[in-house]
Amino acid sequence: MKRLALAVLVLCGSCSKPKPQIHVFTWADYFAPDTISAFEKEFDCQVSLDYIESSEGLRARLDSGRSGFDVVFPSDEVMRSFIAKGLVEKIDPAKIPNMSNLSAKFRGLEYDPKNDYSVPYMWGTTGIAYNKEKVPTPPDSWAALWDPKVANRVTLLDDAREAFVAAVRAEGGSPTALTPEAIDKGRAKLTAAKVLAFDSQPKTRLIKGETWMAQCYNGDALQAAAAKERSADIGFVIPKEGGTIWVDNLCIPKGAPNRELAHKFIDYLLRPAVSAAISNEVNFANPNDAARKLIKKEVLEDRMANPTEEDLQRCSLLKELAPDLKKKLDDAWAQVKGK
Repeated sequence: MKRLALAVLVLCGSCSKPKPQIHVFTWADYFAPDTISAFEKEFDCQVSLDYIESSEGLRARLDSGRSGFDVVFPSDEVMRSFIAKGLVEKIDPAKIPNMSNLSAKFRGLEYDPKNDYSVPYMWGTTGIAYNKEKVPTPPDSWAALWDPKVANRVTLLDDAREAFVAAVRAEGGSPTALTPEAIDKGRAKLTAAKVLAFDSQPKTRLIKGETWMAQCYNGDALQAAAAKERSADIGFVIPKEGGTIWVDNLCIPKGAPNRELAHKFIDYLLRPAVSAAISNEVNFANPNDAARKLIKKEVLEDRMANPTEEDLQRCSLLKELAPDLKKKLDDAWAQVKGK
């Protein structure tokens, strides 16, 4: 009997309690190599990662209110509708003391004036990345993406808003005042484009030399330019017509299974050392003021990662579209993709 009791004790001792889990829906290549493993070790938990392909894909996953995710990374242009539809929950600032590390200019952005629902994570610009060997003269206009010399060697972002912005700007229009007529013109322009692919992560194609010119997020261009295996040097420009400023945010979606651990994860990402290590790895501009002293000088001074004020004056955040315009844009995008 004693032997049986001892065996039961040994068996039960080997049955460890399952570790708490946190499910994160993020963009690809958005952490330093040890960001996740260090969090798992410190908080004795498991992190499950899934990857966003587009803002609309993220919206579709959250629409049910039961996505199963604890932390998501929506971009600025969808935040207003996410908040209005209740797709993200209010955060508890008392549980995220490292929010105080954020730069004042990244607090209270127009889509979330009191930061009730969002915490800025990284920011950057959208412009044109190009292969310096195949395109020796830096492109200065969005119209360069339609140049016959690069036909079938161009990629556009697999994102309706960004792709239409490029088309509208190439036609001399204003993306901040998108009209039904501008959408029609943009659809015609995009349908006529001779693209290799619509690709929201053209980094690999740039590195391999498959694409010579790409509508691209600046951080992806930087990562391609830094890749030792790249086939040629990679440049990046914000065209004369201007570019997009984007801000990716940390949010807790409606129905998050583990809100407590979600708050800890967000606060962890805002630690100066953690945030700086991420910027040093992914080369995106950082809204975390306390992290700046730990970010490599070459990242801070690289104009791809941190554009000049002159470049930024030509850039703008994407505005949320009215429902009727969004439907028209979605329909036009479906026609472009289905050509």
